Amino acid sequence: MGKIKAVLDTNILISLLFKKGLAKEFSRLMEKRNVEFYSSEEILRELARVLTYPKIEEVFKKTGIDKTTALESVIAILKIMNPKVKVDAVKRDPLDNKVLECALEAGAKYIVSGDKHLLELKKFRKIEILTAREFLDKTSSSS
Repeated sequence: MGKIKAVLDTNILISLLFKKGLAKEFSRLMEKRNVEFYSSEEILRELARVLTYPKIEEVFKKTGIDKTTALESVIAILKIMNPKVKVDAVKRDPLDNKVLECALEAGAKYIVSGDKHLLELKKFRKIEILTAREFLDKTSSSS
């Protein structure tokens, strides 16, 4: 059986920067369960933009976490895609389509997100859309 492929949305990548427990669970899962995490250049551009928000800057200051080091550690666990496919499945927030496009290009089984527009879909084609906790529970219990 091949590796489980999952796309991590921007909000999950942000969570991984700050939540050590969650980040550790994702790292453990990757080591033990043969999971590959994917992102795209477009998702990473959004991440870079979000990291400049004053609220996020404040969290980095309060926690003492070095932004560059944190970002490098998250990017290190990702396989970066540049999807050629375009979709128009998320009507209420068309920018979310980039996550679906990445998942299709990667041949992913899962999209991990906290975004309500994506989570409302539950499934896109054969790709399950789950919260971080749902993903960790599901993949930790499967062999």
